[in-house]
Amino acid sequence: MWGSAWPRCYAKRILAPLETAGLTENVCREHIRKEYWTSIVKGQVFSRLIVPYVGELRGADARLLQLAEFLGVRCEALPLPAGVNRYADYLASATPKEASSIVINPTVIKHWVRSETIPDDLVSLLLHRFRHLFVHGLGVDDEFDSRAVASLSMGGFKSVRAIDGGINSYEIARESEQMCGPFAGLSFGPTNPFNDRVLSNGTNNSAARTLISIGALPFMAVLNVNGTEVLFLASEDVADLNTEIGTVPLADFFSRFVPHAMALRHVAGNGCWRPSRGHAAIVIDDPLLRNNYGFLNFQSLLLMANEHNFHAAIAFIPHNFRRSSRRITRLFLENASRLSICFHGNDHTESEFALREPTVLSALVRNAEHRMNVHEEITGLQCGKVMVFPQGNFSTEAMQVLRSRNFSAAVNTVPYPVGEADRLTIRDLSQPAVLRYGGFPLFLRRPSKKIKKEDIAFNVFFGRPVLIVEHHGIFQDPKSLIETVANINLVVPDVRWANLTTIISGSFLTRNECDGTLHVRPYAESVHVSNDSNSPKKYLIEWPDSFERDSVEWIRENETLRAECETSQRRGQVAAEIAPYDSRTFSLVHRDVFPSNRSLGYRRHVRAFVRRRLSEIRDNYLSKNQELLRLARIVQERLLR
Repeated sequence: MWGSAWPRCYAKRILAPLETAGLTENVCREHIRKEYWTSIVKGQVFSRLIVPYVGELRGADARLLQLAEFLGVRCEALPLPAGVNRYADYLASATPKEASSIVINPTVIKHWVRSETIPDDLVSLLLHRFRHLFVHGLGVDDEFDSRAVASLSMGGFKSVRAIDGGINSYEIARESEQMCGPFAGLSFGPTNPFNDRVLSNGTNNSAARTLISIGALPFMAVLNVNGTEVLFLASEDVADLNTEIGTVPLADFFSRFVPHAMALRHVAGNGCWRPSRGHAAIVIDDPLLRNNYGFLNFQSLLLMANEHNFHAAIAFIPHNFRRSSRRITRLFLENASRLSICFHGNDHTESEFALREPTVLSALVRNAEHRMNVHEEITGLQCGKVMVFPQGNFSTEAMQVLRSRNFSAAVNTVPYPVGEADRLTIRDLSQPAVLRYGGFPLFLRRPSKKIKKEDIAFNVFFGRPVLIVEHHGIFQDPKSLIETVANINLVVPDVRWANLTTIISGSFLTRNECDGTLHVRPYAESVHVSNDSNSPKKYLIEWPDSFERDSVEWIRENETLRAECETSQRRGQVAAEIAPYDSRTFSLVHRDVFPSNRSLGYRRHVRAFVRRRLSEIRDNYLSKNQELLRLARIVQERLLR
């Protein structure tokens, strides 16, 4: 029942000596249970979320546990045996005094107590023994659920009922930021009439606070009863994180897992995974670093970035490494907080990173690195090792080669490799980066016209940076871009606009461990960790299991290589102590398992040269004359037949 969910500090400190003493596993675990709960009462560790069940876990509760474990919430499934008559006494004996949180699914309680109401003594115990009650799964049995809600709210709510057919939006209270985070103050829809219910207000509703409403009635609410905080969520079901969603908007699943995540994070506090601050950037593909490129003027871009508060990262094609204007590169150097560059393929030929031959891909990446090193020598302008794929096309092999060449991450609009179906799950999209392709992180971006306020909130809530993709054409009429920037700054007032290297190294989750260590989970090959307190702190940096660790040779701390065997027996894990107001950058260093001395060939260089010049003619001249652009496309189509 306890499994691997027990804190590592307890498994190490208590279990090992007990097993050495020759005690059986069951005896060991019972001893740990007593030690663990005793230490909770003493305030030494974070308490757990208890999820009761009868017979076997109901689907909604099993999926809630799945979500809790995904969020890093320490949880326990508690069996409620049949044949019990004194329900309050049993629950009191099965849970420790001052245990923190318990989940109440009215259907489970109904099957346990075999009654049409929750016994008064059980209600009293629940409202005195636990700091938090999380009531969910409402609507399965409206009559029992209504009586349960009325009892557990002490009359604050009267009943559970279906939403009206004409209601089509969620209203998140402006004052709910502590629990709802960046969603506070937003309104969006449509709602889900098959899943969503609302609570009708009772006679003693003054203490209740509505967090999310549908049609002016509470969908998610909280109230305090005798010092116990009771959370009500009128959602019948919980989404399975492993559901493949394809092109279905995540907003369609909102009511079945985001409010649950809000509640779970709230009751767990800092004892669960939480993201760092929100990050954002506008990524503009293709431009040469010249004064003008198509509709883009860099002086105007800088003025716009300063006026509206954003950062523009230019996805720079390494092919153009000898063609940058000194004036414009100086503009970048003098305004690094507003302007930066990153890798955008190598030659930007069609689908160059969708190839599947590692030796060719390795040659492409090496060539791109060489070009950008020369570019830096000429201009002094650094280029972070983040790859934005040309035309959104990439292969899993390309991800593996980038990892081998110690890039930090890839950024792309298309979330899956060429030739593969879009099989991303809710789980994949509810963490800072997608990790399922070659063990290398993929950060996603969207055009400004396709991102809504709720999309921004979703990204920040789960630690995903808000990355916007545009081309020079947006600057013919930048209204939608400026509007999106304003929405980002509105939804996330403390958002950090930065270059992609800074954003990606700052996209990590943290969780406080029971021994005071801050556990850091990076979602890029490099992570930048800061100690902003006035005392030293211990950190455990551990990359997720989805990262490819077999090729890790070293972990670099700032510029110092640390032998993997000296830091941890597990690859991709390192412990460190950081001094007050100091910071460290930790990076995985991989073996280059795809060496290549292969030349890309003269023919490829000629084709790339011609393609780039034709693309520039299109962007600088044809794009400004729609008739010429139309004729050029007709000619192109005929030539490609």
